[in-house]
Amino acid sequence: MKKISCIFISPPVGKEDKPSLNSSAFLLPDCNTLLLLLLVLMLGGCSTVPVANRNVSTAGGFWEQDENTDPRFNHMAKRDNEEIGILYAAGNRVLVNGEPVKDTADIENNSFVSTGPQSSARIEFKDDDGICSIQIREFSIGNGYGDTANCEYSIITTHASARTRDTIYHINVSGQRTEITVLRGLLKSSLRIDPAQSAIVNSGEEIILTADSIIGPRPVSYEEIERRIRWRDNYTFYKSEVSWVKVLVGAGVAAGIVAAILRGKSGGSGGTPQGYDRGDNYPD
Repeated sequence: MKKISCIFISPPVGKEDKPSLNSSAFLLPDCNTLLLLLLVLMLGGCSTVPVANRNVSTAGGFWEQDENTDPRFNHMAKRDNEEIGILYAAGNRVLVNGEPVKDTADIENNSFVSTGPQSSARIEFKDDDGICSIQIREFSIGNGYGDTANCEYSIITTHASARTRDTIYHINVSGQRTEITVLRGLLKSSLRIDPAQSAIVNSGEEIILTADSIIGPRPVSYEEIERRIRWRDNYTFYKSEVSWVKVLVGAGVAAGIVAAILRGKSGGSGGTPQGYDRGDNYPD
């Protein structure tokens, strides 16, 4: 790629005559103006688009939470403050460790993610090291939906704990109970106060755990599952994406402008011949 340089032209000291029409001072624009034009053209290739097919993620899996929830997330194979994934925000009240997030943000290990009214968050977890173990804890109220993909997940609520892998699941937590629905795969759930009381929940089943008892598991219909996860339809997540078509078009326009400038610099038709000025005295 050719390097484009900007040249500042100033008249010679003591010469008051104006430069001729063919002078490079007329042909070269201000350097800052040219750079600004190029920047605007390139930024025109960036756009914000909805996250497509939210039921698909990387090998690390994903988690989505409804409004008014605030769990903490740990990647057991990573150090504190190390990046564990990317967060997408829907609504104006998504906080990571108390800091507001707009659209997207990298999320660090051991972070709280809080959602207020009419807001939701989606986290896509990394699986960089081939070892993926995610812990979702301090989940005390609200709805959560996730796909563990190839990761091992441990979910801890007020009343229960659940361990699973290769599973799609939904969790609802209230003050009195934890309700877990398995859409695909299976998980093992246990009472928080007595882990020896546990049960296996298979695909298409649901279990309810209170402070001291387990109800189920029981089969659930497709219609029931649809009602459980319908809250997800209330939110749309966005991400920034580069449109290379727009970038190439913008680059073409910028190249055309630069080419025109360079052609003008090398000479052109019309005007007074180089080296003469209309202020000079011509012979009679």
